[in-house]
Amino acid sequence: MTKTVSLWIFILAAFIVFTTSCSSDDSFTDEIGFEAPPLQNTNGTNNNTQGTRPNGSNGTSTGNTNTGETTETNTDNNTNSSSDCTNDNEINTDRTACNTSLSYSNSVSITVSGNTRTITANNIPDHNIGVAGPNTVSPQNNTYSINTNPQVGTNTTALLSNSGPAYSFGILLNGVEVDPEAAKPWPHTGSMASANWTWNLEAMHVRIGLDCNNAHVQPNGQYHYHGNPTLLIESMNISNNDMTLIGYAADGFPIYFKYGYNNATTSSGGVKTLESSYRLKSGSRPGDGDTAPCGTYDGVYSNDFEYIEGLGDLDQCNGRVGVTPNYPEGTYYYVITDDFPYIPRCFVGSPSNDFRIGG
Repeated sequence: MTKTVSLWIFILAAFIVFTTSCSSDDSFTDEIGFEAPPLQNTNGTNNNTQGTRPNGSNGTSTGNTNTGETTETNTDNNTNSSSDCTNDNEINTDRTACNTSLSYSNSVSITVSGNTRTITANNIPDHNIGVAGPNTVSPQNNTYSINTNPQVGTNTTALLSNSGPAYSFGILLNGVEVDPEAAKPWPHTGSMASANWTWNLEAMHVRIGLDCNNAHVQPNGQYHYHGNPTLLIESMNISNNDMTLIGYAADGFPIYFKYGYNNATTSSGGVKTLESSYRLKSGSRPGDGDTAPCGTYDGVYSNDFEYIEGLGDLDQCNGRVGVTPNYPEGTYYYVITDDFPYIPRCFVGSPSNDFRIGG
């Protein structure tokens, strides 16, 4: 009898130890010994990584056709409810090092006849580039006709329409286009027919394969800038004491690098770095993570920024009226700036159809 009782006590103790070791721990180990992550809420998936800052584009690390941009990563639909809405897109200003010399030669011709400036270019840059993404640079054969006597209109024309990018902004003196808008509308996947273009990813702040010139290549092989064309500016030896013409916008008005006269009406007051009048919005986006993005305004989307009249030196189209070395009697001119919008996002004049995207 004593042996029987002892045996039952042993069995009961072993059962208690076994059940304790199988308690409700949420983690588990996979077959090769690594601890697997706990089960995840599937309301949204990850896109870009390594956030840094909403303005500026320096960094080293890692094209727009008439139908859209290419990117290195894909983003799945966010399907968050309003109560647990999150946004997984993050700031990324990494740039691929520009250590590739092209075998093609730069070719650009600029002529003026009457009220028309004609620029013919193969869109091959006259500097090194960085290689990122699947597209390869190839020569183009493009001709642009631009008005030499542009007029400021009553209304502005946005580069981005309700159905996507409508225009590239202009062309620089080396024959390479400046085209700031990406084709990355919310929800960044699926059919463009249902896209919400109000929330378009800001090309300068996410990973789309930009190189040190803030540029990349369209699927058709055309290289183009989304921001400050770093190596072009370096090759022009631009001084911070000079106002320097670097190109022409699609509406015919000139494009200057970031320096301009302290007093827009005279060249006698010295030169300063011109500042845009945009700032990052405060608070959170109004979206639900389904029809529009949510999360804190951080610069991932172009619409995270707002124009505040008088905040900086420039207007809503990142330009102003004033005298310049090339237009001593005065003109409207655009400016490429260090901070958003970098390259202007609208025209004050009538853009040439040679810069239209998508027909």
